[in-house]
Amino acid sequence: MTKEYAEQLFLQEKPTLALLAIWSFQKTYASVITKEINSTFAHTTKILTKMEEYGLVQFSVEGRVKYVELTEHGYQVVDALKNLIMAIEGQSSEESQKQNIEESGEQGSIDSEEARKATLDHIDRLHQQIVATYATLSESNSELQVMKMKIGPFSRDIQLLLNSIEENEDLIDDEGLDKLTEIQNIFDLVMKQ
Repeated sequence: MTKEYAEQLFLQEKPTLALLAIWSFQKTYASVITKEINSTFAHTTKILTKMEEYGLVQFSVEGRVKYVELTEHGYQVVDALKNLIMAIEGQSSEESQKQNIEESGEQGSIDSEEARKATLDHIDRLHQQIVATYATLSESNSELQVMKMKIGPFSRDIQLLLNSIEENEDLIDDEGLDKLTEIQNIFDLVMKQ
């Protein structure tokens, strides 16, 4: 994908929303995406065709229905978009922090108390985001698919936290554990319906 085209595609609202919608539904079809992104069917088809050309999505036909789903490269782009959104909102993912530490070669100089504080801060931010998002969506009686699109992108952050804590249980205290449990419960409630 040329840099010029990538900027044209993903610095626009509809293609970004389409990619996130596909990610949220896992396997869906063009008319559902059209409705989700509030677009025309022709425009949605054009977006999906471009995404297929660049290996972001793949189509499969089952009976008379043509499904679309993300490729591995598509999942990577969704992760990057999610990180971009977090960066714009002034947040950073734990993975970005780890990568920056490893690249600078300073991992050995970070003591366990700093790692613990960073983990608890990450849990606090994630807890605030998910609880606030869920409360807003619940109060406005949002549809389940809208809730999945808003809550689903947090799955990677939740998994990163769980992996960190699994590697080092000293990174979390009882309050952090309670918040993480609440985060997981909200996530499961929305995503497993």
